[in-house]
Amino acid sequence: MTARRISPLRAVWVAPALLVLGGLPVAPARAQATPPEAAPPATAPVAASDVPTGVRAIRGLLEQRRYIEAAQAGEKLVREHQDDADAWIALAYVHLTPEWAFRRDARAASAAQRAIKAGGRRPDAVAALAIARARLTEYDEALALIAEMCDATPPRVAGDQLAELLVLRADLAIKRAGGDPTVQAALLLDLDRAIAAAPRASGARVLRAEALMNVDRHEEALRDLEVALDVAPGSRQAHAAARICRQRTGDAAGARRHHEIWKRLNRLSDSVASASAPDEQERRSTLRELAELNPRDVDRRVELAVLELKLGDPAAAQRQCDALLALRPGFAPWLRLREQAAAAARAVGA
Repeated sequence: MTARRISPLRAVWVAPALLVLGGLPVAPARAQATPPEAAPPATAPVAASDVPTGVRAIRGLLEQRRYIEAAQAGEKLVREHQDDADAWIALAYVHLTPEWAFRRDARAASAAQRAIKAGGRRPDAVAALAIARARLTEYDEALALIAEMCDATPPRVAGDQLAELLVLRADLAIKRAGGDPTVQAALLLDLDRAIAAAPRASGARVLRAEALMNVDRHEEALRDLEVALDVAPGSRQAHAAARICRQRTGDAAGARRHHEIWKRLNRLSDSVASASAPDEQERRSTLRELAELNPRDVDRRVELAVLELKLGDPAAAQRQCDALLALRPGFAPWLRLREQAAAAARAVGA
């Protein structure tokens, strides 16, 4: 019997995890001591005048989740270097950041187009435009750009870049005709290629797991989800899929655990602009529960440490920092956060 169809990813796969930003690889913004922004700051920082230094500054702001400042620095950089492709690519990727609530997909598309005009059809510029077009629901245009990059012999992209574009194409195929068996077979081929190119690409693993569950291949799906959660332990989509998969394989306790984690992650994701968004006290309580349920989710543990410090419990912040440093000894941002917590604790004691 064919299994009930799993819902595809809730949004087009758009995370540019390791696409080249102006010649510099950009990692996802993870494990930072700075929580996500809620509103624009009043003033923009001073951006560097030369492009390589400016791009490095933008990368640093993105890694700290200072997205608005990164966008302001990008706009300043392109004003000063209107014919430089790297400057425009840097700005495009700022607006492709999936975690940034104030990003502008249309600006990402226009910046990518300017990069192509300035530097030709570079893979990083075309990939950025493909992602932006998909976000803007211009699917035909996005698919043509993906084919240009992925279906050439040899492909014009490799590794993580290739994986991301193949995952994007698979997700678009689901959105357009996901129930068609021919489409299912084609998207599985794309996902197999993506995982061969980047074995630890969590997005590819989650999407392939969902496709495998649709054809009753639950044990294979579970292996993909285990890899995805090892890479991205705070992924709501991976926990949602893992709950269903474990239910179907008879692991009720495992399914409950994934469901409890998913519920809390879902609550934390409520927009700060929403009337139902959790306040800081509720957020701290939820993060404390997640630290017990899902201790390897370092992003949420960093957020908890920051919130503990903000809400006047530096000792609790220190404990979270100690737990984080046990996972990654000597990591400078966590050491700095612990020093802040220790200083606050001394001040309270004094």
